[in-house]
Amino acid sequence: MKTNLTLLIILICAASPAMSQSRVRGKIVEKGDQGAAYATIALVAATDSSVVKGAVSDESGVFEIDNVANGNYLVNVQYVGYKKKWSPPVVLSDSMNSVDLGSLVLEENVESLAEVTVKGQRSLVEQKGDRMILNVEKSVIAKGNKVTDLLKYAPLVRVTNEGIKVGNKGSVLILVDGRQTGQGALASFLQNFSAEDILKIEVLTNPPAKYDASFGAVIDIITKKSLEVGLNGRVAVNYSRGEYGRFTPDGSLNFRTRKWNLFTSASGAVSDYYNDQFLERQFPGSSLANKVNSLDQNKSISSFNGIDFTPNSKHALGLRLNGSWSGKDGENKTKTSFRGPSSVVDSLLQVTNRSKEDGQTYDVNFYYTGKLDSTGKELSVNVTQSFFNKSSVQNLTYQRQNPGETPIGVPSRVRITNPNDQKSFIAQTDLSIPFKKGKWGAGLKYISIGNDNELRQENYDEGLYVLDTAFSNAGVYRENTYAGYTNYSNSLGNDWSLQAGLRLEHTSQELTSAGLSRTYTGLFPSMNLSKGFKNESNFSISYSRKIARPSLYSLVPFRTVVDPYSIVEGNPLLKPSFANTADVYYTFGNISLFANYTHTKNMISDVLFADPETKVYIQTMGNLSSVNDAYAGISWGQDITKWWKTNTTFTISGTQTNSRIADVPGVKLNGYGVVVNSTNIFNLAKGYKAELFLNYNSPNRYTIWKTRSLYWASLSINKELTKSLNIRVAFEDIFRTQVNRIHVAYGPVDIRSRLYSDTQRVRVSVSYNFGKRTVKGSKYRSLGNEAEKSRMGGR
Repeated sequence: MKTNLTLLIILICAASPAMSQSRVRGKIVEKGDQGAAYATIALVAATDSSVVKGAVSDESGVFEIDNVANGNYLVNVQYVGYKKKWSPPVVLSDSMNSVDLGSLVLEENVESLAEVTVKGQRSLVEQKGDRMILNVEKSVIAKGNKVTDLLKYAPLVRVTNEGIKVGNKGSVLILVDGRQTGQGALASFLQNFSAEDILKIEVLTNPPAKYDASFGAVIDIITKKSLEVGLNGRVAVNYSRGEYGRFTPDGSLNFRTRKWNLFTSASGAVSDYYNDQFLERQFPGSSLANKVNSLDQNKSISSFNGIDFTPNSKHALGLRLNGSWSGKDGENKTKTSFRGPSSVVDSLLQVTNRSKEDGQTYDVNFYYTGKLDSTGKELSVNVTQSFFNKSSVQNLTYQRQNPGETPIGVPSRVRITNPNDQKSFIAQTDLSIPFKKGKWGAGLKYISIGNDNELRQENYDEGLYVLDTAFSNAGVYRENTYAGYTNYSNSLGNDWSLQAGLRLEHTSQELTSAGLSRTYTGLFPSMNLSKGFKNESNFSISYSRKIARPSLYSLVPFRTVVDPYSIVEGNPLLKPSFANTADVYYTFGNISLFANYTHTKNMISDVLFADPETKVYIQTMGNLSSVNDAYAGISWGQDITKWWKTNTTFTISGTQTNSRIADVPGVKLNGYGVVVNSTNIFNLAKGYKAELFLNYNSPNRYTIWKTRSLYWASLSINKELTKSLNIRVAFEDIFRTQVNRIHVAYGPVDIRSRLYSDTQRVRVSVSYNFGKRTVKGSKYRSLGNEAEKSRMGGR
């Protein structure tokens, strides 16, 4: 941390001479005394009107032109819908090296058309450089949806039972305007934040050295940001009904002055989540069949708040405060059937698990961004403190029964409590220096994270709960990471460009309860080579080395009893995994081709142990020695007719695993599969719009998981009642086919699962906007705590 602060002081001092150069500044003002954002500024010589330098005004209309030689000048301003504006004469000399023109008020061009209708619209999905982009703004897919709904449209993104994946990459960083919220707040944001406030979603399948090496892919959700002086906002309500109902209101406010911007948003949820699951475990001559019904009643609220101060076009600083509060009451009922050789039921076990969980997540961030001189040198500083607190209590009752469901003996009772306190502190500084054809960047980062965890299991005996030391554990986990990177990009000529980077990370871990102490250091190179062609097609190839660190949740050596035959364990001996990954893109017209290959050593994965004698399954996290996977595909977007627009992505993937898994050596698991999804938007009569989404996943395999085919269809109808009021009715999983079926088999492990999660629903959404809504993408700023927050709050 001391090293970072020293570097910051040196950089700020070095920048001071640059800030004293000769300059011309002013403010462009349009109708209503409002700053003209992104107006085009030209500094011209007074003698012959030749352009000397150019600039663009910032969001509040302010501009500065630095490093101007002595002489006589004029400033010319051009802005759409207004007449050209000339400034009074500008004279710069040794005695007058700074001129402030004050406010230059624009005059409307009365000859402009009263209304301009833009016929063209950006493609829903496009590929640019090292990322694929889902353009959300003004698309019907945003109307009445939440952010989590948008992820199904994003290229290569899949939402699975194991989490969000990009291609076959499961370690995915999700940013919001370049910032990472806490795990609980992020989940609430994805589920409750309105998609109408999203500008675009960028998917980086092979992120460069600037990003933490622990992520194989990055999803950056860019929100809209009002540029209008004054107050504006939106409110929305969303209700859906399947087996149970879900109600999720949200709202946002933005207040802007010339130099200040304050914003707040709040979203809530009162939702019931229902799951219907069937599992069957096969053993020689016998089997166990589990029928599980669960209902979680959730209440949550999250808030995203901030204040920005921009004293001039060179400097910006601000605070962010994000918070999430959630509560859950759950009931899980499991009926286990014990079957003999002829599949006849021998006996039953009924398990009832009533749980209560409360959690809070807080993020406090300070950021500063400054331009050091007129050449574009930029310094950024981020300091972030994050907290995650969770408490949970489970009360389990086990009742054995005969085949006729008559109770046998008295029920057994178990109580499990698990308070969890996690926190992280991150400080990061980045420096960017542009050159004539390229840019050099470097940064330092310090991370301190910790977890105080206690797991207590108590068995009910003669009216009292007695601690079971075999299934109870308390531990303190500490981790410190020091990281630095350098990155260089340059134009090579003939439309070729190169970006290369190198990241160094050193990590120390300590887990007191297990006597675990270890350190590891790694170098993580990255490279991207791209070329643009005259026919507007482009090509890109990239490579990087990655690391995946175990989550705090996985390392704590706890044991949790789901039922007497299902146990979940932590693994303090879990090692980090390393991967080499390469991506290729080629885009021409409305078609993008893409491919990826990744080799992973010691991949962190769920593994299962099975004991044929006791019939007990133990689930934990383990390391798979060698995993190779690849995917390739095509994305196509086209206006089929004037009223029908489609965007379709086809991906084929394959995987190869060769490893000891649990206590079974030499396991080889191979497989391949196909994923097709298609978004179709129809412009109907009287301003109605319809959207039809189709998805098909063929049978596939990834490491130990073998999935059956999965397909579903959803349809929505959208209508703008006024310019501010919108209503959307959606029919999700129309044919109730979104059922996940999984098979895991190696050694003594043989388990099949079928899961339905109340996905067939009817949803009604109403949203209302107020105030003027001129928007641009928010400026990208990373907090630097991306990796740590993804590992806080469980898997």
